[in-house]
Amino acid sequence: MRLVVAGSGIAGAIAALRAVEEGMEVTLVHHSQGASHRSLGVVDVLGYLQEEVSCPAEGVEWICRHRKEHPYAITGAEVLEEALEFFRRMAKRAGMRFMGTLEENIHVATQFGTFKPTCMALEQVYTARIEVWDGITVGIDGEPQRDYNPAFIAESLDSLLREALGVHPERVVRGEGELTLKPLSQGGERALPLLGDGRGVVEALLRVASEGGAEVRRDKIAGGSFRGGRLEELRGAGRSYKADAFVLATGDWIGGGMRGLGNLLGLDMAGSMQVRRIPLPEEGHPYALSGVRVDGRLRPLRHGEAVENLRVAGALLCGYDYCTEKSGWGVGIATGYLAGGME
Repeated sequence: MRLVVAGSGIAGAIAALRAVEEGMEVTLVHHSQGASHRSLGVVDVLGYLQEEVSCPAEGVEWICRHRKEHPYAITGAEVLEEALEFFRRMAKRAGMRFMGTLEENIHVATQFGTFKPTCMALEQVYTARIEVWDGITVGIDGEPQRDYNPAFIAESLDSLLREALGVHPERVVRGEGELTLKPLSQGGERALPLLGDGRGVVEALLRVASEGGAEVRRDKIAGGSFRGGRLEELRGAGRSYKADAFVLATGDWIGGGMRGLGNLLGLDMAGSMQVRRIPLPEEGHPYALSGVRVDGRLRPLRHGEAVENLRVAGALLCGYDYCTEKSGWGVGIATGYLAGGME
């Protein structure tokens, strides 16, 4: 079976890896770096449901019961768990050790002098979780750069943690401490994740896919052709990609898969672009829920009918807001895994 995957973010990478493992002949086509490449490189499964979520597994079960359009309600909790183990195994093959479970979110510090809940992270990031900071001196070290100011991070975290989480380090200082953090890119044994760390993770996974036999091509998908309820080809710059099946994982407006409320294949969309006085409200913008409508097998609808040999994965899907939920990579991994294992 020949499969073409469009998109090289976390969803596209996982879809390609799953398909390779299933014995498919895989071509992955991508144009540029999307949201996954610009991310922190941690696996957010579910951080918030109005209130902060301490156990992602319980939060996902709630979503499956109450929010039927959410991608987790489509994949189900069991597929999510299976997909995360697949991701962990592929990451290990790429030389990366990810730690964490669906039973517990941890808090990690960020380059913005804040913290965030997440489910899984590289070992260097996971061992720097702020839950262990009570009573010790934490050092924020490393060379300052355009998007990394260790003095600011130390000052911000020192006050924020006590107020927001009740974590009481002896102090957080610029420089070294009993536990010293610095960026992965600067050789941190215990590391602060920075925007852009996701690029290294995704590219390592794509190398594994390539070594397994997937063809990775750089091209910009501009459209496609349909016949009889099936997608026949995707069209790139002067090249056609024909296959038995396709996965569309081109991302939302950040990744380039959406323009306004449109998409490159004219698939049925859900959601609306409502005008808001505040462009980034705390409760999330309605636009974030927009995306492609799919059925229970991730097949997109086109003129109300499912496209039999096409699956949609990742941020192009409707029904969830990965920014306010902190669910981006979790959804990408779960839906990419399900899409890549299509029959």
